[in-house]
Amino acid sequence: MWWHERRHAYQQSIRITATGKIVAAYLLLALFSLTAIIYALSSLHRQTTVSRHLVDVDIRAAALARELQAGLLAQERLEKQFLILKQAEVLGLLKQKYQTIDNNWQEFAPLLSPDNYQALNQRYQVQQANSETFVALLEEGKTDPAQKFYKEIFLPRHLELLDALKEFRDAQTVNTDASLASLSDDSRRAYEVTLILLLIGLALATPVAISVILGIHRSLRRLTQATHEIAAGNYDLDIDHTQRDEFGQLALAFLNMGRMLRELEARNLDANPLTHLPGNLVIQQRVEDLLQSGTPFAHAFVDLDNFKVYNDRYGYHKGSSVISMAGQLIEEVLQDEATGSINFIGHIGGDDYVFLTDPDRVESIAKAVIDRFDREIRDMYNEADRTAGSFIGQDRFGVERRFELMTISIAIICSDMSRYTSAAAIGHECAKMKEHLKRLPGSNYLIDRRKGPS
Repeated sequence: MWWHERRHAYQQSIRITATGKIVAAYLLLALFSLTAIIYALSSLHRQTTVSRHLVDVDIRAAALARELQAGLLAQERLEKQFLILKQAEVLGLLKQKYQTIDNNWQEFAPLLSPDNYQALNQRYQVQQANSETFVALLEEGKTDPAQKFYKEIFLPRHLELLDALKEFRDAQTVNTDASLASLSDDSRRAYEVTLILLLIGLALATPVAISVILGIHRSLRRLTQATHEIAAGNYDLDIDHTQRDEFGQLALAFLNMGRMLRELEARNLDANPLTHLPGNLVIQQRVEDLLQSGTPFAHAFVDLDNFKVYNDRYGYHKGSSVISMAGQLIEEVLQDEATGSINFIGHIGGDDYVFLTDPDRVESIAKAVIDRFDREIRDMYNEADRTAGSFIGQDRFGVERRFELMTISIAIICSDMSRYTSAAAIGHECAKMKEHLKRLPGSNYLIDRRKGPS
C-alpha cells in the first residue's frame, strides 16, 4: 500500500505543467527542424562546392582541352599548307597560332590534377621544342630538312598530344557525368533526410501537442461546468485539483472560491439586516476557530444601556438609527485602533455586539469606543432631553422613573488570561459581567482578569 502511495506521489511530482508540455513540444520540433536545417545547409554547401568545382575546373578544363585540340588541328593545317606553298604570310600565321596555343596551355595547365599535368605537360613541352625547331628550319630556308623533320619527328609527337588531349576530354566527360550523378544523388538524399528529420520532429511533437490540447479542452469543460454550478448556487464543487499544472491551480482556486462563497452566503444569511454585520453563527465559529488554533484574542461583549426606554420614547426608527450608529462606530474604531492580526465585529442582535481583537489593544479600543459613543449618542436626543441629561420613561415593569441618557457597557475576556474552552462559556461569562456593568453609572468597560474554569 505504501509503495503505491509513494509511486503516485512520485508521478505527481514529475508531472509537468501545460506550459512545460507546450515548451517541450516546441523545443522538440525546433530541435529536429534545426537539425534538418543544419543538415540541409551543410549538404547545400557541399553541393555548391562540387558544382563550383565542376564549372570552374572540370568543365572549363574540358573546354580548354577542346580549344587546344582545335588549335593543334589548325596548326597542323597551316604547317602542311606552308610546306606546299612556301608562302611567308603562312609562316606568320603559323607563328601566331603557336602563340595562341601556348596562351591556351598556360590557362589550361593550372586546372589539371598532378597526374594529368605530368602526362600532358611532358608531351606539350616536347611539342613546343619541336615547333621551335621546325620554325627555325623554315626561317633558314631549309625546306627539305624541315619537311623531313616534320614527317619523322614533329607530326608523330603532334598526333600523340592530340590523342592525349582526346583521352583527357573523354575521361573528363566521364568524371563530370559521375560528379553530376553524385550531385543529383546527394541532393535527393539531402531532401529525403531533411524531410525525415522534419517528419520525426512532427511525429514526436504532435502527440504532445494533442495531449496538451485535449487536456486544456477537458480542463476547460470541467471548469465551465464548475462555473455553471457556482452560478446555480452549488458551492460544493467536485473537480480534480490534483493536476500539477496551471489548470490544477485554477481548479484549486475554484474550490477555494466555492468555499469562500459558501462561507459568504452563510454569513449573509446570518448577518444582521440592520447593520449587515455577522450574526451569532459566524461569531461563534470565529471564536471557536481562535480557541482551537491557540491564538490569543480578546472577546468584548458590548451592550447599550437604557436602549429599550429610548426606543419606546423615540420610536423604532430612531432606535434603528442608534443600532446602526453603534455598529458603525465600533467597526470604525477597530479599523483605526486595531493593528494586529485579529479585527472582527459581529452583531448578536438588538443592542448587543461582539468584537474580537488582540489582547494588548483591547483596552485602548474599549476606551475609544466609549469616548466616541458618549459624544455621538447625545445627537440622537432632542434638545430638551440632551440639556436635561435625562428624561422620564417607563421601565420594564411599567413604572415611570427618570432615565439617564444612553450609555455603553463593554465586558472583556482575554483568552490568554482565562481557561474558557468554548465560545458559549465565554459568551455566558461576558453576559454576567455585562449585568454588573449596567448597574454602574455612565459608560464602562471591565476586563476579566480572573482565571476561568479549566
